[in-house]
Order: sequence, then C-alpha cells, then structure tokens
Amino acid sequence: MKKLYILIAFVMCSFIGNAQDQKLENSVLWKIEHKDLAKPSYLLGTIHIMCEDDFSIPEKVTKAFNETENLVMEVDMSDTKALMESQKKMMSSGKLSEKLSKERQTYLDNLLQKELNISLQMVDNYSLMTVYSLLIQQGLPCTAKKMYEAELLMLAKAKNKRVAGLETLNGQLDFFAKAYPKDFLWQQIELNEEYKTLFQNMITFYKNEEISSIYDSMLDERFFNKNAEYWMLTFRNTNWIKLMPEMMQKQSNLFAVGAAHLPGENGVIELLRKQGYKVTPVH
Repeated sequence: MKKLYILIAFVMCSFIGNAQDQKLENSVLWKIEHKDLAKPSYLLGTIHIMCEDDFSIPEKVTKAFNETENLVMEVDMSDTKALMESQKKMMSSGKLSEKLSKERQTYLDNLLQKELNISLQMVDNYSLMTVYSLLIQQGLPCTAKKMYEAELLMLAKAKNKRVAGLETLNGQLDFFAKAYPKDFLWQQIELNEEYKTLFQNMITFYKNEEISSIYDSMLDERFFNKNAEYWMLTFRNTNWIKLMPEMMQKQSNLFAVGAAHLPGENGVIELLRKQGYKVTPVH
C-alpha cells in the first residue's frame, strides 16, 4: 500500500499549473469565511511529496487542522478499496514494450537502468504513465520521502476526523490521460533531468510559502501546455468549487490540495472569492 501511495503522489505531482499574472501573498494556508457559515474552513496548498528532511507541518496548519471537523483532500486516501481498484488503470492493456518503437524501447530501458536499476522488461506490464511516475520520483535527491496527504491522513485517523475527497483517483487518472497523450507524455520522460531541477526549485519555493512562484516555475510549456492546464487545473478546480460550498455549509473543513491549484484566475482562491467568500492568508 505504501508503494501505491508513493505512485499516487507522483501522479498528483504532475498536476501542476501554468502561470498567470496574478500574484498571491506568500502563504500555504488560507482561511475561508462567509456570513452564512457557522465556522470558517481552511484551504491548504501542499507539495504532495518531498524529502523527509524538507518536510514539516507548520504550526498554523496544525492549529487549523485542530479547529476543523473534516479533512478533505483531492482524493480520499482512506478509501483503500478504491485505491486498489485504481491500480488497474496503472497497468498496461498489453506489453508496454510492444507499444514503443525499437528506438524508444532502447531509450527507456537505458533510462530505467540508470535511474532505478531496473530493466524495461521488469515494468512491461505497467502503463507508460506509471513508468513516468516511477521515474519522476528519482527527481528527489533522497531515499526517505514524506507524502503530505499521507501524514494528514494519519493525523485525521488519530483524531477520528472524517476524511473525504473532491474526486476519485480513477477520475484523476482519466484527467491525466487527457492532459498527457502518449507523445506529450513521452516528451516528459525525455525531460527527466530537467524535472530534477524543477522539483528542487519548487520545494525551495514551498518552504518559503511562495505559492505563486511554484505556479510560475511551470511556465515552460515543455512541462505543461494549454491542454494539460485545462484538464489538470481549470476543469478540476471548477468541479471542486461546485462541491466545496455544501461541504462548508454542513461542517468546517481543512481542504488540502496541490499548491498550484490555489493561484490564478481559475484558481480555487479566486473562484471562491467570485462566489462571495472571504479568502485570506494565514500568517
């Protein structure tokens, strides 16, 4: 199950946005208020996974967690049955090698041996997306890693808090497939070295709570084009905004989603403000 969580985290890490002109104050935590809400909710931007030495949960996040009744993540990671079922979509419908040209087979085999010390044959039953996710995790210069959502889930279980998701993992995988068709996904695999630098920059920005800089770091369309932006951000953010008001009306929530979902004209913060909510940074 731990390996599945790690794999999920790197699929989620691919859901990072393109830049907009709008800049937000530096904060990973935002308070959501409205005259019709009995209690405020909170919005937390996360980096889904990072090296253990870089990981920490700020005191203000712990305080917001303790003040709210429910934990709501992109995916309900307490639903182990749904997570296990989603593994089917991570597998290939046939041998992966047979779907690649001889040149790409050789390239991928060499890359896997270099980065993971495994051969293409060893992952031949996986989808290309899954192999990409396995490679991406090598962009972090450490063996011990922490997944933010997994840590929050453990805290929620300890406090007997209700855990919910804004979408299903199967839904995320469908969005990923639309955002990253085969040729564009292959381009990402070829950018393996560039991803290492990208992730290090993003983690530095995150530790400084510079969520707009995280957003800006993905401006390079090699990593994220307009099609990916629509499916990974705009479409999903809009869906979430349809669910969040009713959730907040019933009880207070800590919403924990990838930090890149917060900024921008179609970001969660701006969409909430357009619906009349007061959304302010927590310092």
